[in-house]
Amino acid sequence: MGRAGLLLVVICLTGCMSPPRPDVLLVTFDTTRYDRFGCTGDPTASTPNVDELAARGTLFARAFASVGLTLPSHTTILSGLEPLVHGVHNNGRFRVDDSIETLAERLSAQDYQTGAFVAAYVLDSFYNLNQGFDVYDDETERERRRLEFSVPTRPAEEVTDRALSWLADLDDERPFFLWAHYYDPHRPWVVDAGYEHIRDAYAAEIAYADAQFGRLLEAAGSVSDRDILVVFTADHGEGLGEHGEETHGILAYDSVLHVPLIVAGPGVPRGRRSEAYVRHADIVPTVLGALGQRKPEGLDGRDLIARAVGDDSEDSAVGYFESQGPHFDHGWAAMDGVRTARWKYTGAPEPRELYDLAVDRRELSNLVDVRAEIAREMHGRYEELRRSAQEIGRPLDDDDLDLERLSRLAALGYVDGGGRREGEEPDPRKVGRTFNWVDGARSAAMRGDYERAIETLETLRQSEALRPLVLRSLAPVYVESGRFEEAIAAYRDYIELTDAKEAKVGLAGALERAGRGPEALELVRGIEGSSQRLVAIEARLLAKAGRAEEARSVIDERLAGPALTTVRLRTRAELVIEMAPFDGGAGELRGLLAEAADDPYLESWLGYYLAVWTDDCDVAEARRLLEEAVEVEPENLRLLANSAWGVYRLGDAASAIERLEAVLAMETEAHLERFRLAYVLAEQGDTRRSRELAATALRLWPGAPWAADARELLARLDGAAAGAEQD
Repeated sequence: MGRAGLLLVVICLTGCMSPPRPDVLLVTFDTTRYDRFGCTGDPTASTPNVDELAARGTLFARAFASVGLTLPSHTTILSGLEPLVHGVHNNGRFRVDDSIETLAERLSAQDYQTGAFVAAYVLDSFYNLNQGFDVYDDETERERRRLEFSVPTRPAEEVTDRALSWLADLDDERPFFLWAHYYDPHRPWVVDAGYEHIRDAYAAEIAYADAQFGRLLEAAGSVSDRDILVVFTADHGEGLGEHGEETHGILAYDSVLHVPLIVAGPGVPRGRRSEAYVRHADIVPTVLGALGQRKPEGLDGRDLIARAVGDDSEDSAVGYFESQGPHFDHGWAAMDGVRTARWKYTGAPEPRELYDLAVDRRELSNLVDVRAEIAREMHGRYEELRRSAQEIGRPLDDDDLDLERLSRLAALGYVDGGGRREGEEPDPRKVGRTFNWVDGARSAAMRGDYERAIETLETLRQSEALRPLVLRSLAPVYVESGRFEEAIAAYRDYIELTDAKEAKVGLAGALERAGRGPEALELVRGIEGSSQRLVAIEARLLAKAGRAEEARSVIDERLAGPALTTVRLRTRAELVIEMAPFDGGAGELRGLLAEAADDPYLESWLGYYLAVWTDDCDVAEARRLLEEAVEVEPENLRLLANSAWGVYRLGDAASAIERLEAVLAMETEAHLERFRLAYVLAEQGDTRRSRELAATALRLWPGAPWAADARELLARLDGAAAGAEQD
């Protein structure tokens, strides 16, 4: 081959080869408004990483979610389908249908390595958004709180750490698709260390998430030499009082639906601000377009990169929006409508609304009568969209959900408020403000302000629109405040309204706390279905009734099978602790540990039993068991708390104080450990702090099983103080 031919080959090899496919990084912040970043106009925002991404990519200033709820919105983001098609309208009561092809599935089919790291229970793999991901890390489960009025979550730092670990183990020769979800901007806001100087807690949480996003960006950029296509958005915003909505998921105004959206990477204009009207449904076509692929048939969105390099002139694209969560949860009217680049029309419920977003972006002036012609045109589009939609999903019913999941969903506010006929459903725009009061009462209860919570909820108890949610919130608040008979009445009223079998489990717990064990046992044995909690309650009630062997059999039979071995053994161990002390208790725990020698919980409970209830225990063995359990899981509060009380009973008060202080530093709701620390400190002579801790523990959990002991300690401390003053 001559020099000219060789040169041609070299040119072809260097200039005709396709560039390597980019990696894809999708990051979603939960509950984050568009206007809370420096790049979107907030001069006080501390969001340098999102702002820097906007500087090297395109910021879409008019991007909108279709729905203000986490699971439905992320389903649209990852499927490219509107809720009218994918059929997921609420958290908790819907699953993504297997027939829906997610972005992860599309990229996995192209040999992408796919990983997702999510931060909230409502995105648990049970809801089937994990389709197509090689790794779907959703470990948000923690030890259940007494008042579980907030979603089980994990912080952004943990999400980032898990994602970085996954990135470090990837095959360098294959591209990756990574989705990271940060929940921190969602209420309740718990400002992280290092962000206390930001007085606005919402802004502080966004700043914290931004910092973790920065860590993720840096790590992703160092994994390979490929370009990275980065898509950043939020699932929805937060009302913050606009239109009377403090949170989200009730109404469908743009205070909640207007979201940040930034795309950066190969082929994306740098430093551009686009005023084009875009939607979450556009994200899948955009990613596929960046990979050189045409939009698949059936997707609702458009390629945003193509929009970004074009003009921002008004177009006729029609988008959909809705708020159906209150319909499924409370029996309220569904709210939905359509929008274009300029007009936003609410078709249901009556009265209808029309807003000119060109001049009224806060949706304050309803023009449905003033611009009747536009309203008729938009209504026609609304009817056509609803008529032509082929909805895929369906709501889950109680048979699709086990008792544990039903209980958790109800505690979080996803209750059955149905039973109303069409036309009788309350308008969420009229009754939505009262939801803020329920939310405020639940937050007050979680802070330990039970009287305020009860006063508010009792006031709202007569509201037909809110009664199921109010009763389901009120009952556990009464339990935790020690007012067991009132809790029983509230549970019974709720069950009469809804026939919710999960509430019967709560009622059984209240009956047990009220000392009405036989009634509780009869109720438990009539509940259809099973759960670990239900089994534990039944076993405990049987043991208290002197039927210990039957209690053990219930656990072994109901929690049988290899998949439940760990749960069965730990539940049996906890039953031993409940029945302690009794002859053979230590031996029974040794037998359980023999079945799973490496289980730190079983080690811990055996060490605890030996230290607390065995008069002639081997101190070295008890301490070794307690210490080894903590070494396996050093961040596990239960194991650390066990070791603290165990070493105290073994005579090491100094180590006990240190460990109890550590538990309280990690968990503000560790009220038993707060009381135990008060007890140890009183014995060590620190009566001032002991009294402070005991009083706080009792105030925050007046209905605790140890409340009488705490009152006795306070009386003793007060008596000693009075005697000292007389001397």
